[in-house]
Parts: sequence; structure tokens; C-alpha cells
Amino acid sequence: MKISLKSWQKAALVAAAALLSVSCFALDGFSGNAAGKPEAVAASTVPAAASKSTAALKPGEAVVHRGPDVKYTVPEGVSILMYHMIGNQSGNAAIMSEANLRIQMNYLRDHGYHPITMKELYDYVTKGAPLPEKPVCITFDDGYLDSYTVVYPLMKEYGFPWTLFLVTDDVGKPYNRMTWDQLREMANSHTVTIANHTLSHPKLHNLKTRAEKEREIVGANQALKYQLGIDNVWLAYPYGDYDDEVIDVCKKAGIKMAVTTDAGRAHVGSYPFELKRAYIGNDISLARFSERLSKDNYSTV
Repeated sequence: MKISLKSWQKAALVAAAALLSVSCFALDGFSGNAAGKPEAVAASTVPAAASKSTAALKPGEAVVHRGPDVKYTVPEGVSILMYHMIGNQSGNAAIMSEANLRIQMNYLRDHGYHPITMKELYDYVTKGAPLPEKPVCITFDDGYLDSYTVVYPLMKEYGFPWTLFLVTDDVGKPYNRMTWDQLREMANSHTVTIANHTLSHPKLHNLKTRAEKEREIVGANQALKYQLGIDNVWLAYPYGDYDDEVIDVCKKAGIKMAVTTDAGRAHVGSYPFELKRAYIGNDISLARFSERLSKDNYSTV
């Protein structure tokens, strides 16, 4: 059953205000220095625990089943791939064709890459946890309808976990957006992590008051909880735009990790609120795609 977003917003704002009264938020396994940023953690050589049964998972939590022969190591870095829309619109390189997306997923599979979950990425960044060989993190921003009609079945076909950063106020809009019912199906499949991309996709740094920033970040978390039952702890900054106050709002809202649009990879000891990503558009050749999987300073042309 679809629940009207408007019917719960007042209650959500009350709950958000209560949540924001908490003065601080402690990150599990977070090691900070005087500047509030984590110090590098000694790398562990113990393989990650086996995937949990889907029956024990909460909605919107991706799980991946890997064979016993998969080797775990602590990599030098992890690429977080950043996608947006899938379609055949010409003149907009940010819109990836389904054919090119499949070519890239074939490349990952055929070259031994192992897509990982946000939780695995977080444990690697903050604790030095080992990951499967050649790890990569797949993310899609915004929540276009094609994330349900194209990406969702394609990732299930490949057995790849992925993350959808959702603009919650856009859900149910008439043009090219998903419904809450479609998102519930995805959340309960345990193939995708559904996370926060704010209420309305503003440039957070440009918002004039802290209350506006809180509304965008906490309000989206409240929507994910109310509509999908998700206790979300991940966020992507719209346009990659943020400042110190935005990070503080995130921490107090229960966010543990946030990704930007800055080019590069994640590493053990990276500040978990400023993780870099690798933009992937329709004009990215396989050679450039391969470079973005393995290098921090890849070509951006």
C-alpha cells in the first residue's frame, strides 16, 4: 500500500527535532584525531564474516553471497562508482545507455571484480577490514524510474550488491520517478542498499540556516524509516556540495558515512564524511572505466 508522503511529514519533523536534540553521535569503530578525522587503522588479515541470512536483515540492507574460494585482502584503495540515469537520451553523457551499463558490468565480472556493500566499505575505511580481491562499490544517485526497471533486475542478474541514494521528496512524481511500492520491493530484496540523498536535492552549502540543512538530511532519513523501515546511516551530498555544518548535521542525524562527487578512491583512514567517487558517464570508454577502477589520479577528460 502506498502511503502519502504529506500525511506523515509533520510527525516526522517532530521526531526529527527530538533526534537533533542529541548533542553528539558516536561512530562504531571510529578512530578520531584532534581535528575530528580518523587516523589510519592497522590492517586486519582476518576475512570478513559470512553474509547474514536475508531473514535476519533489515529492509534496504544489501547482502552478497560469495563462494568459499574468494580471497580477502586489505586493498590499497576502493573505487566508488557514481552513476545517475539509464536511458538512450543523446546529448547528455550523464545518462548511461543500458547497453553500455551491461558492457561495464560484464567487464567487472570477467576481470574478477567483487562489488561490495556500503557496510563493507565503511568497515574497510574505518577499521581496515579486509575485502574480497578487486573490490568496487556501485552507487546510483537520485532515484529515477530506470533504477527500478533496468538497474535493479540487471544487478540481480549479475549478483552485484549496489547502493541507491534516494531523493525522497521526488518519490511518486509523475515523470520518470519510482513509487514507494517499487522501493519497498527493492528494499525487501536485500540486493540493494537504499540511502539518503536528501529531501529535495539542494546545494546544502547554499542553504541559509542550519534548520534548513537539518530538514533536508533528517527529513529524508525519516522518510526512509517511515516508508521503508530503513534505519539509514549513509548519505550522498547533492552536487557533492557540503560544509562543516552539513557534516555536523549528518553526524547528529545518525549518518556514519557520506560520499562526495570529488574524483578519487576510498582508503583505510579516509575521512568517512568526505569519500571520493569515480564519475561514470556514457562517454567513458572501457579503457577509462578500467583506469577509474584502479587509480586515484585518473584522467577526467
